[in-house]
Amino acid sequence: MLTGAILLLSGRALLAKERRAPLPSLPGYIAVPVHYSHWNKMMMEAVVNGQRARFFVDTGAGYSILDAGRARSLGVSPVGADSPYGEFANLNGERYRVGYLNSLRAGAMDFGSGPMALFQPANEDAALNSRVNGENEDGIIGADILTHYKSVINCYTKTIFFKTSSSERLHVARFAASQNFIRIPLREEVSRAFTIPAFINGHPCRLLVDTGAFITTFDLKRAKEFGLSFNGTRMNGSFADGISRRVAIGNVANLRIGDYQVPPQRLAASMLPDFALDQGQGKIAGILGMELLAANHGIIDFESMSLFVK
Repeated sequence: MLTGAILLLSGRALLAKERRAPLPSLPGYIAVPVHYSHWNKMMMEAVVNGQRARFFVDTGAGYSILDAGRARSLGVSPVGADSPYGEFANLNGERYRVGYLNSLRAGAMDFGSGPMALFQPANEDAALNSRVNGENEDGIIGADILTHYKSVINCYTKTIFFKTSSSERLHVARFAASQNFIRIPLREEVSRAFTIPAFINGHPCRLLVDTGAFITTFDLKRAKEFGLSFNGTRMNGSFADGISRRVAIGNVANLRIGDYQVPPQRLAASMLPDFALDQGQGKIAGILGMELLAANHGIIDFESMSLFVK
């Protein structure tokens, strides 16, 4: 998950002013609308314990979390030591208290009740970061919820389909083939991150598929190994570890994800944190972020474990 005060590249802000079409009605699924913030975050309006809340949808987060500072006002208290869910959750090597949500809803989707980690930012700057950027999100909908409901995330139409009936299936691949999409296999890593095969100047690697990253970002060291060059900037980006890192910009002319050739464009690079690069199998070269997912009509299908683009 890449966050922080960094300028958008190539004017790829995803804010849309067009009128939203009515949500589709599909047997066995509930469609929930999302929208993009000024920082390309995929935002979902929700209701926690009867109180309005805002979550951003982050496929790069293994678990859903709630801002500890907002928990009390949303009627969420930390569980006790005798809780069957455990008093603490371990996320990225850090321990956080666990809270219990009596209800969580988004649009027509009822997620029911259950535990959620109460996230406390690593430092004061990280805590204020989203507020300064005008995001004001209350938490993250992560891979645990998204995979449990075999979600289908349409980054272009800004709709998420949650599966509510085991007897139904969307058959996204059939629809995608009829619309000239290219299917790219999605692999779940041991860290609960999701990666796809990629080629940079012909060199094989893998990219994290991360809707929580508002721009696509390569690891600077590995990108240089693959023959890419970047120019330093005065922009910084912060990651889930709360550490701010300098961002460089460069022209990327030969990037292929699966069998899809990404159009040449300027993209970012930075010294990515170890937890983003250490995914077990394969060489992780960077993060496929929200701006490329939306611009290339990305559809993330957690039932068939596929990314579709065109």
